[in-house]
This record gives sequence, C-alpha cells and structure tokens, in this order.
Amino acid sequence: MNATPQSGKGFRSWYKRQSRIGRISFILTVAIIFMLLLGHVWHFAELLFIGPIIVCFIVLSPLVIILLYRWTTRRLLWKVRNRLIVTYALMSLAPVVLCLTLFCIASYIFGGQFATNSALTLLDQASQEVSEETASVAIIPAAGNAHSVEVRPIPRPGNAAPISLALVKSGIPQSLTEYSPDAPTNPFIGQPVPSWLYSGFRGLVTYNGQLYLIAYINLTQAGHTVTVLGTEPFNTDALGSIAADLGRIIFIPGFSGHDNNKFSVNETSSDSGDTDGDVNVVVTTPKGKETLDRAIEDAQKNDGSGNNFQRLDAGTLPPPTHLFDVPVVFSAPTSVLAWKDGHDFRGIITVFSRPSILYTRLFASTNGLGTFIKIVLVSIAIFFALLELFALLMAAGLSRTITRSVRELYLGTREIDRGNFAHRIVIKRKDQLGALATSFNGMTASIVDLMAQQREKERLLSELSIAREVQANLFPHSPVALPGFEIHAVCQPARTVSGDYFDFIFGRHGNELCLALGDISGKGISAALLMASLHSAVRAFGLSNSDGGSSNGTAQPSPALLLELLNKHIFASTPPEKYATLFLAYYDAVTRRLIYSNAGHLAPMVLCADGTVKHLDCGGPPVGLLDNIKYEEDTVQLTSGDLLMAFSDGLTEPEQNDEQFGEDRLLSYVREHHAESLPTLAAQTLRHLKEWIGNHEQPDDMTILLARQL
Repeated sequence: MNATPQSGKGFRSWYKRQSRIGRISFILTVAIIFMLLLGHVWHFAELLFIGPIIVCFIVLSPLVIILLYRWTTRRLLWKVRNRLIVTYALMSLAPVVLCLTLFCIASYIFGGQFATNSALTLLDQASQEVSEETASVAIIPAAGNAHSVEVRPIPRPGNAAPISLALVKSGIPQSLTEYSPDAPTNPFIGQPVPSWLYSGFRGLVTYNGQLYLIAYINLTQAGHTVTVLGTEPFNTDALGSIAADLGRIIFIPGFSGHDNNKFSVNETSSDSGDTDGDVNVVVTTPKGKETLDRAIEDAQKNDGSGNNFQRLDAGTLPPPTHLFDVPVVFSAPTSVLAWKDGHDFRGIITVFSRPSILYTRLFASTNGLGTFIKIVLVSIAIFFALLELFALLMAAGLSRTITRSVRELYLGTREIDRGNFAHRIVIKRKDQLGALATSFNGMTASIVDLMAQQREKERLLSELSIAREVQANLFPHSPVALPGFEIHAVCQPARTVSGDYFDFIFGRHGNELCLALGDISGKGISAALLMASLHSAVRAFGLSNSDGGSSNGTAQPSPALLLELLNKHIFASTPPEKYATLFLAYYDAVTRRLIYSNAGHLAPMVLCADGTVKHLDCGGPPVGLLDNIKYEEDTVQLTSGDLLMAFSDGLTEPEQNDEQFGEDRLLSYVREHHAESLPTLAAQTLRHLKEWIGNHEQPDDMTILLARQL
C-alpha cells in the first residue's frame, strides 16, 4: 500500500482510490498496530488481544499477497520488456530449470544407490572371502583315525588378519587355534551351534554386542565329513577396508520386528562448505527424531538380549575435486542375524561419498574410457550451455527490438497527446514493427490533414452560420395581417441555408400586399446566393412596379410584368443550369382580389369556404430558364373563409416505400385542420410530414405559405 498522505483531504482522496481489499488491509493493519501498542502499555490487554491479533494476521496475510500480486502486475509488469522477460523465463528457463532439477535428483539417487550397492557388494565379497577361505582349509585324515584331522589355514592377502577356525564336534565348536596362532579368539568356542545355522551359511551375525562375519561349512574328504566354523570380527578396520574406495561408511543397528518400518536415517551436512565430510546423522524412530547414539541405545534397551551391536564408523570423505563434487549420502538396509536365535536386526549402512569417487569406481575397469566419457559429457554440457546462451542473447535482441518499437510508439503517442503533430518515428526496420511505425507516421500525417480540414470546415460552418443568420433576416417576420386578411409562412432548410424563398411586400397605401414564394434549383450555398439575388430583385422590381398598371390595363400592379423583368435579370446573370420557380401575387384588401402569375412553381391552392379548390397555375415557365418569355396572370376573388396554401416541392416529394407524400395527402391534412390558426396549422403540417418521413433524412427544403380571408 502507498504511504498515507499527511493532510486529511489527501488521506480521504487516497482512501477512496483504494480497492475494497486495500481498504480492508489498511483497517486490519491499523487494528493490529493499535492492539500491539495497547498491549505494550497495558499487560492485561496484551493477553486479551492475542487471539484477535492472530485472527487479523490470518485474514491479512492472503490480502497482502493479493495486493502484492496486483502491484507486481500493474507496476513491475507494466513495461512490455518486463513482461517479455517473464514470458521467456516461463517458456524457456523454467523447463531448463525443471530438467536440471530432475537431472540432479535422478543423478543424486543414482549416485546414492550406486554407493550403497557398492558398499553392500564389498560387504558380500568380504563374506564370500571368509566362506572361500574357510572352505579352502586342507583337511587330511590321519592314518586310520577318522577323528584326527590336520588343519592348515591359508595365509590371507595383505595385512588382513587370519580367519579364526573352529571344528564343530557334537554341535559344539572346538578351538583350532594351535593351527592358527595369529587368529583372533573365536567367541563361539564352546557355545552350542544354534538350530537356525545351516551348512553353507555366510553373513553377518551379532554376539555380545559385536559383529562377526561367519561361514558355516560341511567338508567331506576321503570319506570323512567335518564341519568348520570360520569367524572374522567385523569391526572398524574391516569396515574401513570397504570404505577405502567409497569415502565414509556408517553402520548402525536397525530395529527388530514390526518396528523396522518405523526407522529411517536422515543425513545432513554440518556445513555445506566443509571438506572433512562431517555430517549430522538423525534417525526417526517411533519416539520421534533422535540422535544416532540415542537411537542405538534405545534399540539395545528395547532388544533386551544384548545381541544388538554398536555403531561402526570408518573412512573419511575426501575434499571435493571441483565445484559440483558435492557429498552424496545414501542408506540401505542389510541383514544382521543374532547368534542365539537367528533374529534379523536389519542393520543400516550409510555411505558418504562424492560423484568423483563414484565415477572413478564406475569406470575403474574400462582402461581410460571413463576419462573419455567425462570429456565428451563436459563438451556436450558446454555446447548446450553455449547454445542456451546464444538463444538467450537472440531472445534478448529480439525483445529489445520489440520493446524499442513499443517505446517509440508510446513516446509518439505522448507527443501527439501534447499537440506535437509534426513528430515522426524514425523507421530502421523492414518488418511488421517497421510497418507499424510507418502506419503511425501515416496516421499522424492524416491527423494533421484532418485537423486542417476540420479547421476549414469550422471556418465554413462559421460562415454558413453567418449566412443562415443573414438569410433568416431576409425572410419577413410572420404572421402579418391586413384589414380582413392574415398571412403566415415558414421555411425549414434541409441544410444550413435554404434554396427556398418567400417574401411579403406591403404597398405604399398599406392596403396592398405582394406575396412571393419560390424554389431555387439546386441546394446549398449556390441556391442560397441565387435566393438572395432573387430576393433583392423582387424587392427592387416589385416596389418599382407597385405604381404601374397591370398587363390587362388596370391600375393594379402586374405580377406578370414583374416575372418578365425577373426572367431577363436572372437569365442574363446566372449560368444556364440555374433557374427558379416563382409564384407572385398582389392582394388588394379593399377589393379582396388576388392578382397572380405562376412561373413554373407548384400550383398554389385556394380552399374556398364552400369546399371547392382552385389551383393557381396561370403563368409561364421558370424564370431564368428561357429568354424573352411572356407571362400570363389571373385574378381570384376571395371571400370570407377562403384559405390560400402555397408550398414548395419539399412538402410533396418525400418518399416512403417508393411512394411520394403527394399533394393529395397535403391537401387532405390541411382541409382537415383548416380551422386552426395559421402558425399552428403550418407547424402541425410540417410535423405530420416529418412523422411520415420517419428516420430518413429530410430530402429538400420545406416551405409553406398560408393566407386566410377573414
């Protein structure tokens, strides 16, 4: 956990950032510290809080492990390099370590087993030697006396003591020392031969706390059969001859009967750096772990017969010849019989050796092959080590390229985050990482272009917003009213600015009104500019024409004449593909007459109070399309309750399932709700049309003009 901040505000902020496990761990830590401090001050509290402190420690331990794991994964393994190192360790080093561990364990077990097997083999050879030397005694019958024999022991090789021989007569061994004055005293002289002893027996027996190698053999020569008992004390010297080629050997008694399987020996070196081979020998008995001498003493007491033997320790463990020449300690049981009853005490032989000694013994009879094999094994080990080092260096190099690329990408993203879009990664490789860096540079360049486009777009949107405000100011405020006549119009652009146009122009006397509704070809800025031009032209020509006569010779203004002037102006000032449909009408509030002319626009409709519908379609083609066009005009007499409805094609052309909304649906909806006020009727009509369109985009500008004769 992090250090606690000093200020209260900082502590609260730190505490809220911790996870639930972190909070619980902090509370438990504070509780433990509080109980320890209180116990230090008050002795009774120390006794009282022992249980709670232990419980808190038990609960806190796994929580701390979880927090350490989280800290390791979030901090230590945050870098890709560290993650790759851990991955390589798990994928390559872990199997190598496991294989080496398995090899060391197997080698140790094999070496220990080989050492104990060699010791038991040498012990068996010593027993075989006693048997062979006992059997090789020359027995020559005396002339005519079958009970007279001559025993001539064969001298033993080296400094080995001669074997003590005894001639068994009537089941009692009798001394033959006079024939072998250098032989040790035979302890079995005068003792009855036990019933379990059979002819041909050879092995270890214990008698009066001592060990002996004996051989019991029946010999037949010249028709006479005699029984000879050969005996050799098995003491430290005899054990030392076995340990001479192995190291150090300890021979200890086991336990008889059912206690045998409860006895085990554990050997641990007193100092791993020593060279004298001293070890601590600990045995596990039914009473628990005891020292070796104590276990032997207890075994002898439990035996009660005095037939058990004392510990034998012979030989020394030589110093190591190299770094890996570690001690090899292993134990194995061997049979030790009691002389009196033949009970097996299962002695345990423990061998302390080294791999160099065992290796020399293993290849002792190969005439130099062992040295060659050692050189080959060392060469293979060095080759494998170099191969592993090469693989490690290659992996480190590859991981460095990966981590360097990731670091460059990370630094690049930091630079981009700071706003340095000119930063580029230096590409040095032609692999996937290099391609990734190339993509990053391309992405950065694209971001720079997008930002430039975004700035340009924002500038255009700002200009469009201004244009929209200007265009909104061009539209007259509605509703407006004359005596006995009200009018309202609304326009909803499909985009920022509209290509539709409507206007109300009052005459000089205040009783006349010029109505205009048009639709510019195209959309967007070009249509909006042409709409502004049309707006200014209608205003200019309409006001100048308000004092002139109509084309039919009346004193009222002429919409047909105004359309002719507008057609010449737009045709001369715009490209051929630019034109506008336009409906113009003059209304006189005194006479209630409406003089109109339609230049290619959707025919407005007059919903009369009697239910009939009049379509105002008299006029000509759109203005700006053809030159020198003459337009016609017509007059409509309005009565109370008549409703004039003019609209753009944005209200009739929206489609749903390949079917247009159409004039019939529009007329039906307006006829149904004609009693509403003009602003309400216009808003509801547009809302009804949007509901019919649904989630689809508005296809065109929507403009509707409503006028009612009161």
